[in-house]
Amino acid sequence: MDTFSANSLKILDKDPENFRLKYNEGLFLNPDNSSTKAGQNLHNFLCFYLKGFDMTKIEASFSKKDREFVDKIKEFDAVKTLKNAMNKNIEQPFLIKCGGKNHCGATDLAQNKADSKEEFYLTGRFDAVLLCPNSLCAVEIYDWKMTNLPKEPEFDIQTVVYLYAASKLYKSENVSITYISLSKNENVTVKFDPDIDYFSRILGIVKKAKT
Repeated sequence: MDTFSANSLKILDKDPENFRLKYNEGLFLNPDNSSTKAGQNLHNFLCFYLKGFDMTKIEASFSKKDREFVDKIKEFDAVKTLKNAMNKNIEQPFLIKCGGKNHCGATDLAQNKADSKEEFYLTGRFDAVLLCPNSLCAVEIYDWKMTNLPKEPEFDIQTVVYLYAASKLYKSENVSITYISLSKNENVTVKFDPDIDYFSRILGIVKKAKT
């Protein structure tokens, strides 16, 4: 059964041939990108910090500029909230089975029956999950961006995949995702919309892999 991530779906939606070369033929080459590595290192630092690890020695090895940058991030409202929260999951992986005869994602029964043969998995990892904040039975997903936020976050494929996956994983539609730009201290939140058929949006992209 095929498995898709938000990133692979973005590639498939934009350029099916590029998707085929990367995921079917294994011909995609990852460039040596220093900015990408810096972003990964920051993600790792933030993960360990929020998990409560002692970061003193690691921070001592940083340059003055990097220490100042990290200190600013620690003061972000979301970071302080997650740091002190009890009901949180940091780097929460997920693997969701989609489709099949028992699937109820499609809103139209005829369409649901037609799509019943389409089975696949969605996989990924939430950077952070905050469960039932402020005594409300809600699920808040956080995703760290090194620089820019999604231009149209409510339509972004990552938003569609993460909100759908979270609604299934936590069995709730009271779900939101907040993107946070670590370098700009900007954020945007998108809430799960029960009027949107997330599954059909995802399935429409998945079908491009079979054409």
